Amino acid sequence: MTSSSTFAANGEVEPINDVILDEMRSIDKEFELAKLELARQKIKLYAPICEKRRKIIERIPKFWTNVFLRHRIIAQYLDYEDYEVIQNIKELIIERDEENVENFKIIVKFSRNTYFTNTEITKEFSIDGNGIKCIKTSEVNWHDGKDFTKKRKNYEPDPSLIKWLTENTTDDVSWELGKVIRDDLYCNAWTHYNEDIDDEADIGELDDIDDIEEGEEDGEEDLENYLAEEFGQPPSSKRIKND
Repeated sequence: MTSSSTFAANGEVEPINDVILDEMRSIDKEFELAKLELARQKIKLYAPICEKRRKIIERIPKFWTNVFLRHRIIAQYLDYEDYEVIQNIKELIIERDEENVENFKIIVKFSRNTYFTNTEITKEFSIDGNGIKCIKTSEVNWHDGKDFTKKRKNYEPDPSLIKWLTENTTDDVSWELGKVIRDDLYCNAWTHYNEDIDDEADIGELDDIDDIEEGEEDGEEDLENYLAEEFGQPPSSKRIKND
């Protein structure tokens, strides 16, 4: 008995032969295996390139701070306290699992700061054999009175990047935000570094930041729209401006 069908020219439904179905299922598996192999090759090829880039980035002041601020999706998750914390980012590392290509780690290294004692925070993303997703975050040792994430409720419309980074929350939005950092912000860091904030502000002028204003959506089909369509409305656009 066939489990699939197609519409004939006369509009009637015709069953697809079991032999054809088996052949198509086999081809589909080949596609999946090819995609898996491509993903593994990509991880291998990227590794030495990322290492060379890391050595160059060490000579660029506040490189990753700039990248986070200039990324159109991530910037929407930055409130005033987030801005203050990301000023201390020294390095961003993405570790990939060649065997289980959907598993990865986001490692953010920090300089000494007034918010927590950690020199790095690790967020680990994994999928088990049953397809169950899990996100684990290393413990964060906040200085007394500095854990501003406790003031923010999960239902607030504008989630905080640092709240996301430091808390153990496994949901679709948290997972997809991790993939945005893994696949776009990290891989295309130089592109984002060279983007403008608000299409006009220079990152060097942000030292005198005083407030954050609401920005307008531009309607372009980018990762923001993807998150909105798949998981609901993303946080409203926030922009850091000068006096």
